Amino acid sequence: MTPNSDIGLGPRPSLLRRLRTAWSVRCRRLAAERELRALSEYELKDLGVGRSEIPALARASD
Repeated sequence: MTPNSDIGLGPRPSLLRRLRTAWSVRCRRLAAERELRALSEYELKDLGVGRSEIPALARASD
């Protein structure tokens, strides 16, 4: 029995897999930011969001 099997974790992902995952997360975050920045002030206000909040909202969507 390995130490990881005691807590239910599998093998650690490879460096390439972690880089790919980080890249896809970054791409999704940037796409979310782009979509929010494309909204008008009226649309953002309707959502209750200020332009300064966009980066934090995009990170929260990860």
